[in-house]
Amino acid sequence: MEIKSDWVITLDEAQFLSVQPGSFVRLLTSSRMRATFHQAMEEVSRALEPRACWDRFPIREIRHDKLVLTDGTRVGGGPVVRVMGGASELVLAVCTIGAQPDQLIATARGANQWFKVSLLHEISAWAVGLLRQELCQYLARILQAEGLHVSAPLSPGESEWSVTDQKVIFSLLDATQIGVSLSDSMMMQPIWSLSLALGCGTQPMGVEDASNCKFCTIKDRCRYRAHVTAQIANLEG
Repeated sequence: MEIKSDWVITLDEAQFLSVQPGSFVRLLTSSRMRATFHQAMEEVSRALEPRACWDRFPIREIRHDKLVLTDGTRVGGGPVVRVMGGASELVLAVCTIGAQPDQLIATARGANQWFKVSLLHEISAWAVGLLRQELCQYLARILQAEGLHVSAPLSPGESEWSVTDQKVIFSLLDATQIGVSLSDSMMMQPIWSLSLALGCGTQPMGVEDASNCKFCTIKDRCRYRAHVTAQIANLEG
């Protein structure tokens, strides 16, 4: 298993605001609320402890809607086989920005600073998404340097791939080494964590050059989708 903890995650205020609704941006015409926004961005930036772990697992066969690994473990459902069909290896990964944002939220909640609580939640969730993008791009570069095709990434519970496969991922990866654990209800702790999978191999994948947004069940109402799509377009350009 590989571990990387030297990620550089930059929280850019303009970038964050570009994916917020106009109603939120209008709130910041208040100098008090704008000051709170700046403070929340700065606090989350300082609190980030980005870490990721991942490993590669040979695929023995595809059976129905599951990938079967060489040890017999079955992974998948939903769009997994369609996206990763053709893969000879499955890459599983977990990433986190750490637990410090929770402490910031608890402090703000204790002070009844509810606007700040909302901001801290939103900014922390966005930061995890940025780390996920960095991780996927990093893995793609490594695998493509080996001459391999790389599939679009997917996460359990994000598409029609069942969240119960979190248990499979955590049985194959010792994510406790980056401080992440899985509860019986399939919730990761810290909550500012994500798991993902992608396929790779010498043959073309089922779906390449696409973001996870394409398969997300809330893509039609997600305000971050345009930002992720633009990021991919910039990389490809």
